[in-house]
Amino acid sequence: MGKRQFDGDETWNRLLNWTKGQKPSERLSAHILSSESYKSLDPSHPLGGKDGLKDIVSLKENLQWIGAAYFPRGQKRFSEIKSKFLDDLKGISKNKVSGLAFITNQEISLNQRKELKTLGKPHKIDVFHLERIAHILDNPKNYGVRLEFIDIEMTREEQLAYFVIKDEKMTDLTEKIETLMLDYSNFKNSFNNVEDSEFFEDRTLQEVIEEIDRLRDQIWYNRHQGLKYRVENKETTVDPEIWKGALKAAKEVEEKYGEENLWHESDFEWGMLNGKLSALRWLIGNEWDILDT
Repeated sequence: MGKRQFDGDETWNRLLNWTKGQKPSERLSAHILSSESYKSLDPSHPLGGKDGLKDIVSLKENLQWIGAAYFPRGQKRFSEIKSKFLDDLKGISKNKVSGLAFITNQEISLNQRKELKTLGKPHKIDVFHLERIAHILDNPKNYGVRLEFIDIEMTREEQLAYFVIKDEKMTDLTEKIETLMLDYSNFKNSFNNVEDSEFFEDRTLQEVIEEIDRLRDQIWYNRHQGLKYRVENKETTVDPEIWKGALKAAKEVEEKYGEENLWHESDFEWGMLNGKLSALRWLIGNEWDILDT
């Protein structure tokens, strides 16, 4: 083996001159997506077989994506790259997802990336091209992935950078723990307040019931939107009269609270909504985990 190239050239060249075949390219692509905040990754058939125009299925920002890996050996003409992209693009409608992550070891210019994203409209497109992938793999958190898939060990400089980052993370974690302990102490001290202060002000039964109604409506509305998506995409059917009533009810909820106040922004917030409803219903005599809407 020749002397290792620096300035990122070693990673760049080994990716471009890919010789490992389809199976490792799909597995490497899954690692790359995971590194870039894609979650719940579900590879299709890296060992071979029909994959239904998707190498990987994943989630990002509460939307479902498919991933497609394209790792030929050497640089190809853009016409070939675009042809492969257009073929993979068909997987969006076939799999009823929101976007395509196209992962390739090819050099793609700014204008070419723009063209691919234009071809993908109105869907979401994320292009992982050669330079971007090389940068991701040369990040300290991915040194292990880089070693496994393209056989590049850490240099002394990279080892130093890796341990510096580990030390920074440890320092940050220590500071957060210290802040948490301080907050906890302040929280305990807050109970020294006199019981008739605003801190201990009781809620009326009417206030509790109104809050239960609001949470119930918000949770129902979000569930309704999920069902509405499946109905519109012909994934399920609902009796026309029942569905007409559901759409009318959703409109009334929007007018009552404002549509912008109904959506939950994350899985955490969704859990909070359900937890609040369960707790308030328990307070007025229901069993725990009564989340009917």
